Amino acid sequence: MKRNREQTQRLVLFWGVSLLFISLSLLFSSFSAVFSAAMNYRTHGIGQLVNIVEVQVEHDPQATEMQQWLPEILTSFRAKSFKLERNNQVLMDWNSVKITSTSVITTVRQIHDDYTLTLVVPSPRLFQQFSWPEWVMIGGGFMVALLMVLYGRRWLRQEMHGIELLASHGARINQGDVAAAAESTKAMRPLSAARAYNTLYDLWRQERQSKLELDRQVRTNAFQDKESGLGNRLFFERRLMSMSEDGQFTTNGVICLLQFAGLEDLPVEIRLPVLKQFIDLAEPILTEHSKSVFARLHWLQLGLVIPGLPLKEAESLALKLHRLGERLHLPDEADSEHFLNIGVTYFCRNEFYEQAIDDAEQALRAAQLQGQSNWFMYEKGNVDRQLAQGTVRWRSIIEAALSKNRLQTHYQPLYDDTGAVVKREQFSQLLDQNGKVLPASLYLPMAQRCGLRPRIERDLIAMALQQMQQQGWEEPVSVNLSAESVMHPRFGKSVAMLLANYQVRRTQLVVEINERQLVHYGAKMSSVLTELKKMGLQLAVDGVGYTVEHTRYIEDFSVDWLKLHPSLVRHIDRRPDCQLVVTSLCQASAHHHLRIIAEGVEEQVEWSYLQELGIKVGQGRFFNTEGD
Repeated sequence: MKRNREQTQRLVLFWGVSLLFISLSLLFSSFSAVFSAAMNYRTHGIGQLVNIVEVQVEHDPQATEMQQWLPEILTSFRAKSFKLERNNQVLMDWNSVKITSTSVITTVRQIHDDYTLTLVVPSPRLFQQFSWPEWVMIGGGFMVALLMVLYGRRWLRQEMHGIELLASHGARINQGDVAAAAESTKAMRPLSAARAYNTLYDLWRQERQSKLELDRQVRTNAFQDKESGLGNRLFFERRLMSMSEDGQFTTNGVICLLQFAGLEDLPVEIRLPVLKQFIDLAEPILTEHSKSVFARLHWLQLGLVIPGLPLKEAESLALKLHRLGERLHLPDEADSEHFLNIGVTYFCRNEFYEQAIDDAEQALRAAQLQGQSNWFMYEKGNVDRQLAQGTVRWRSIIEAALSKNRLQTHYQPLYDDTGAVVKREQFSQLLDQNGKVLPASLYLPMAQRCGLRPRIERDLIAMALQQMQQQGWEEPVSVNLSAESVMHPRFGKSVAMLLANYQVRRTQLVVEINERQLVHYGAKMSSVLTELKKMGLQLAVDGVGYTVEHTRYIEDFSVDWLKLHPSLVRHIDRRPDCQLVVTSLCQASAHHHLRIIAEGVEEQVEWSYLQELGIKVGQGRFFNTEGD
């Protein structure tokens, strides 16, 4: 843009100087023509005067009569002097007392061989040839020409500025800033080309919206129950599988099965509104659990999974859900005594996935055997005692670990299709007072309940920046942030102060936000995320595909990385539904300069199929599970 502006300034200057030179040339040519005409007039007058004298001396050889009337003619002719000689005898010698000009034209002529005429007249002066009205006209014409030059210069600058704007917009569009085509076109030139940008942008927006809608419909049809708006059974099973490795859970949590037996004898058009009524009442309770999975497993059965929920809160949640059934407006035909049964089981890390499902079904059957609406929790003897601890105890554990620097990190590399490391992701763990390792899936949910998560994640950013500087990494490093931290009043300012000490490394830092949180709390996080982007940080979105969400956030937040949820990646070579979702997502993000990451790649066949779908970056045990 700066180079174009310099070229425009040179072009405008050249045009102005050229036009001014032409105007001056015309003015000088006019003056020259006037001077030439005056000279011709003076020469013609001299010739006529010589002819008069020549005729007169034929009748008056001694020039006696000529001396009486010729001075008046010489005076009117503005002659300076006149001399007439005959054979070196002066017959007439006249000099003007009024003409004192030193620039003269001297004319010497021989008349009849013995007469010599010498006439001296002043040379014509250019600026004396015009009267003041003529000078006014000349000055007015020159001013008009000058004003036209200035106006033309201003007009040309505006036109060239419009061309610069058009070129700048074209460069921005070529660099991926497609939204530049939607900006005002009034100042751009040529206007037809600028309007063509707007037209093409409108067409692109329509195509973009169509692709986003198609992507949403694909994800909806694959994983959503159309009647209730919840996830379907396939969605529920995939999310449970994503929480496990080799059939064993990698986190703790609770599974709830809700059976609406009191609606079994009712037609669909009556029982469906009751089911929706319960879902509407349950959603506010589940809002605080961002990773919860709520799905419709069968006509009258709902499933709920909440990872990281403490045991005490699991019992409280089951009681709340059961009480919701008492608040519903049931039809007269419904069996209110046996309306709702809830089976609850608590699963722990390293517990087998299939065993937890069986326990939940047994708990549901136990609740049904009690003969009326009730809930039952399947008891286990191996419940993690740490998860059973209260919030106050957890706060003391976490604060002690932070004060004694017992927060540890490791970094997992992400690879592209050539085997090169393109990015690293930070993972953390906490050591309690006994030296026992508390993984992030265990301590972070507890830290969030204690209000300590913003402090922890700010420290994790500092540790990532220090690690990049110490190791000399050139690849970006991502740090996971929660919506709670980003929305904290002082979090953005504290991170900005931290980044001020890492001017070089901060462009390598990637903040990673969960897709579901970004969609639900995007408006509240917008100011902080925008400020971080302005400071040079990159933005990644993980958990893509975990729930049915739109992808407008890609454009709204200028996302740099998208990370597919492991439930989409697992066995993708044998799952057409996930293949369709991934393909749709790739097409929806095709116009944006971002990279899509496949998380949880475990087998060569998965990675090969993902590459065929257009995914070029992978993460998981197939590559390397050990941190650097």
